[in-house]
Amino acid sequence: MSVRSCTRLLLVIAACATPFSPLTVQAQIARDNRSVVSKKQAPRGYQEAALARGYEDGFDAGLADGRRGKRYDPVATRDYRQGDEGYYVAYGSRDAYKNNYRTGFRQGYEHGYRDGTR
Repeated sequence: MSVRSCTRLLLVIAACATPFSPLTVQAQIARDNRSVVSKKQAPRGYQEAALARGYEDGFDAGLADGRRGKRYDPVATRDYRQGDEGYYVAYGSRDAYKNNYRTGFRQGYEHGYRDGTR
């Protein structure tokens, strides 16, 4: 076997043997789901997991409230009050996650509510 063939073989083996972490797989699934679902996307600044999850949950809740003619109240939802929807220990501090989730939720709720009342 030539050196070039051995190098290619090693690269293929290394690529196939690379373990996928749960977060990498979850991120890929989320990215694939977002490309299929045609709902409002979080603004570019919302790349962090808690903000992105909060934004999407808030958008859905705001859209539903706006369409039902309910008053604007993001704090009334269970997800906002708990603030840890989608939390994994690998994300770090639960309190920091909750703060970021709620920030994203309020922003998403505002956009969803606005779209729901049109």
